Amino acid sequence: MQQSEEKASKETPPAGGVPVFGYELLKNILLPELLGKEERNILYWAGRSLARKFPLSSTEELVHFFAEAGWGSLIIAEMNKNEMILELSSPLIDKRFELQENPTFGLEAGFIAEQVQNQRKCISETYETVKRKNKIQFTVQWDRKDETSTEKLA
Repeated sequence: MQQSEEKASKETPPAGGVPVFGYELLKNILLPELLGKEERNILYWAGRSLARKFPLSSTEELVHFFAEAGWGSLIIAEMNKNEMILELSSPLIDKRFELQENPTFGLEAGFIAEQVQNQRKCISETYETVKRKNKIQFTVQWDRKDETSTEKLA
């Protein structure tokens, strides 16, 4: 192991049994290189697909899932009848900004969009905004008039 790799692996404790350094290599270096300019879009749809495999019945479960997955601390900042604003922060997000100039959070945004769509039974989209170098804001929007197809059939 090179000295810099050894130092990084010693500085960051394992998250759920997986060394944080390994996670950082895959998520912050390899994926952006493989996906190129389409990274955000591909990860958004991958997040939606992942959410269909792990359906959650409430926003509280969504917050818990983010913590369990090691994606960070997700909080609900605001909510009204057509929109919800969530904020995500963690030491790993801080690290992503150190490793990348403009990290994307498409996977997380897509996951949130699909969960909210399934919970509210109407088409939902999520947009991410960098609030500070250590906090990401997700704005989830939905329209009650735009029901998902399963609701229209019921």
